[in-house]
Amino acid sequence: MKILVTGFGPFERFRSNPAEAVADHLAKTHPDVEACILPVVYGEAGEVLLEELERVDPDRVISFGLNATIGHINLEEVAVNIRSSEIPDNKGRTLEDAKILEKGPLAYRTRLPIVRLMDHLRKNGIPAKRSYSAGVYICNEVFYLEMDWAHRTERPAGFVHIPIATEMIAERADLYRTPHMSMEMLKKAGELIMDGTMKFVK
Repeated sequence: MKILVTGFGPFERFRSNPAEAVADHLAKTHPDVEACILPVVYGEAGEVLLEELERVDPDRVISFGLNATIGHINLEEVAVNIRSSEIPDNKGRTLEDAKILEKGPLAYRTRLPIVRLMDHLRKNGIPAKRSYSAGVYICNEVFYLEMDWAHRTERPAGFVHIPIATEMIAERADLYRTPHMSMEMLKKAGELIMDGTMKFVK
């Protein structure tokens, strides 16, 4: 069983990204897991993802991204065929109402068992919710392309948003009121999501 996990590198005002740390942790602690860290750049993130899907040919895919407005785990339900954001990517570009795939459907739904994963996390002390919008930034772009691949290959895949790590804000007084979660708990959440994906998906 081969599992691909993806995360993102630093972006905007964040010098580190907990999504990268979670993906690397899962790869280092599980021999059947490979991690891919995607650039926070429109187009390039999707290109790297598709190259890794082709190279690894995984049986499962779990992607992680940072949402700095939440203090819990967001299990994403829906990816939309839209790229639009006032926040520039790491090359300074912004897009407005651009399609991800010109002939793709408006939306894809995750192929992960969201409700069961949510219950699995909560029973193990991790706050988690279902989310019906992954936004329209680069996380959503990756989610959409991943789901296009998942529907074509009929393989389980999905996207998870995680909060800022507590350790990231220790020296950032401007972020003290920002919701956050300890890195230890974020890694535990990653483990539980991967464990649940293996248990609940045949």
